Amino acid sequence: MNYLWETFKISFYLVLVIAFILAIYYLIKNRFNLNNSRQMEIIDTMRLANGETIYLVKVFGEIVMLGGSKEELNYLKSWPIEEIDLDFKKLEKNTNKSDFKKKLKNILAKDNNSNSSDQDA
Repeated sequence: MNYLWETFKISFYLVLVIAFILAIYYLIKNRFNLNNSRQMEIIDTMRLANGETIYLVKVFGEIVMLGGSKEELNYLKSWPIEEIDLDFKKLEKNTNKSDFKKKLKNILAKDNNSNSSDQDA
């Protein structure tokens, strides 16, 4: 009879500890949601050759272009949001990748024109 009581106590405390761990897990998961950020949003991605990718990310009022491979992620360029002509609501609805390529080419062409005019002066 003593062994039965000890087995019951051990089982009870084991269930209690597991319940405590699960409660802490759900509290931390709901309190600190690391997957959803209001300050950072991936606008679009474009795959290149050899597994490389270009990312456009909206971060704190700026558009940041990042280039990444399987091993690393590099900062390429950034622009203020006011400087870029993108309709973010329309972009969320439309996932057309060719639009990203056109916008990127326009931005880079505009940037190259502004740099060449700076060099002429």
